[in-house]
Amino acid sequence: MDAGSGNGSSELEAESNNADSVEVILSSGETLQELDNVGKLISKIELDLACSSEKLVNLSVLKMHLETRENGFEAFAAEEQSINGCLDKASEFDLLSTFLDSEVRELGGLLSTLQMEIDYSHQLIPSLEDAGECCRMLKEKLYDSESLLKDLEAQLLELESQSSNFLRILSTSTVDGNRQDDERAFESIELAAPLTPNTKIKMETAEHQRHVLQMLEKSLANELDLEKKLSESKQSEEDLKHGLQQQLLCLEVELEDAYERLFEAENASQVLLGVSKEHRRRLQITQFQIDSALQREGDLKSKLTISSEQLSAKDNLLQKSENTCEELRKKVTSADNKLNDTDFCKLTATSSIDRGFDMKVHELEAKLKDLMENNARAERRAEVAEAECISLKDANMELYQELITLRSSSSLTCERVCLLEKQLKESELNIQLAAEASQEKQTMLNITIQDMENVIEVLKSKVLEAESQIEGAEEKCIILSEANADLNDELNLLKGRMKCLASSLHQAEETKKATARDISLHAKLITDLIMQLTLEREKLHKQISSLAKEKKASVMQSEGKETVPDALFVGDDEEYTGKFIPSKHDVLFANSPTESGEAAELSFNNVQDKQNEAMLNDEEDTLSVSKLGPTRDIDARQLKLSYFFIAALLIMVPALLAALYQHKSR
Repeated sequence: MDAGSGNGSSELEAESNNADSVEVILSSGETLQELDNVGKLISKIELDLACSSEKLVNLSVLKMHLETRENGFEAFAAEEQSINGCLDKASEFDLLSTFLDSEVRELGGLLSTLQMEIDYSHQLIPSLEDAGECCRMLKEKLYDSESLLKDLEAQLLELESQSSNFLRILSTSTVDGNRQDDERAFESIELAAPLTPNTKIKMETAEHQRHVLQMLEKSLANELDLEKKLSESKQSEEDLKHGLQQQLLCLEVELEDAYERLFEAENASQVLLGVSKEHRRRLQITQFQIDSALQREGDLKSKLTISSEQLSAKDNLLQKSENTCEELRKKVTSADNKLNDTDFCKLTATSSIDRGFDMKVHELEAKLKDLMENNARAERRAEVAEAECISLKDANMELYQELITLRSSSSLTCERVCLLEKQLKESELNIQLAAEASQEKQTMLNITIQDMENVIEVLKSKVLEAESQIEGAEEKCIILSEANADLNDELNLLKGRMKCLASSLHQAEETKKATARDISLHAKLITDLIMQLTLEREKLHKQISSLAKEKKASVMQSEGKETVPDALFVGDDEEYTGKFIPSKHDVLFANSPTESGEAAELSFNNVQDKQNEAMLNDEEDTLSVSKLGPTRDIDARQLKLSYFFIAALLIMVPALLAALYQHKSR
């Protein structure tokens, strides 16, 4: 019953411990999920901050170029040169300054959203104070990102002030330029008054053709440069794809290794569970053996108590027999005393008879004493002897009465003496019979005593055997307790190993999650790079198409020999510059890291179709331009540097992002 109650209490304790462990695991799972969400948010903030810092560096480089252009533009505007050159410089400066202003505004919006996300993460972190070291690391990351955001905002304020200065300079220069253009046009009209209309038309057509040829040469040079840049961007894209495939293969190999290690750990845990079950079964068997040994010990103790009770009962019987013997002795002594009293009253004639009777009585007393010492079953025989003594006393009393009568009558003495002699002989025979009976009783007592001694010796031997068995059982219990302690030690070791395996499994799961997060981040980065490349290709295609349209217009104008006023060129330049100004939607689409890969593929296909159409149009334009005659060699200084800077920026951005990605992966 005690073992069953102990097992029931141990089972209840195990169930309560299991319930507590389940609650702890659920609470830890919720905190881990919250930590994972906050970590993802902080990693996204860090990534956005890195992109914005890179973009800010690029914008600072653009600002430096604009400052150099500003100095050159002011010097060029101070000198009195051609209107076309001034317009080109103004358009370039306008394009770059507006591009800088739009990028600065967009970057300011991105930094404001990042500030909101940092505030939100500050609100989430106090609920995760139980996490300990992880919460502290997240706080440190958040504070670092907040300090970096403040630095970026300070740099952005400087850029905003500089871009506003650029726009202000451009507005003042355009007003002064319009005034100077009006004055120069009026002076040219006054000087050209004596010329004829035909000469004016010829001069304008020749100048227009020369200007158109210069524009075509510049556009061809830009086209060649852009094609070269496009091929380089394609090569870099292929290199990035190849590197991405290699990295994906390496990650797959690492995942396979991690899965193999996880499978081995699961197998080892199953084996250890089987071993622990076997040890538990052995412990149950040993517990059962200990219980059976304790039960046998109790049975032996009960038998020992029964044997001791039997011995005490036999001792009580012996004591009773001794008491009966004592009583018989007392009765005999009383009879002797009575006989002695009668002897004093007898005559001298009966003295010999009395002496013989006394001798016989003494002999009977000795025999009775011997019987009292060794007899245990003499109670009935003693009663018979007592009855014989009573009869003898009666006979003695009769003899005493007869002696009295003999005293009264001496004549009948002889006959009475004969009768007395006969009676004495009969009493002697009775005494002999009693002696034989007492001897038989003595022999029976001796036999019973020997039997009792043998039984006692057997019982002693059984007790000794029981004691030896008890000692063996105690030794076995000691051995079993030692084995139980060893098994408990092995169980503790197995529990420690199980804990180590659980911790290793937990670490493997965390590494798996970390690798999955890294893979997702790398995939997002690669998709963003692909999207940016597709957008840059679309922009390049738009520039190429605009150049082709300009060439078509110039060819049509050269064939029709139509005069075009200078204001038309100004409008064309504005259209040309307007085509290259990226819209805010495009820039946001280029910088947003959450676009899907399907949109990137669709945009890539559309760009390829448009590129094929542009190539066909370019071939037609080159055929039409080849009819105009040989062209002169193009000097690199005559090309428009604005296209070169835009293309350089577009190429630097993916290169810098690729370098940043490699640094992060390391």
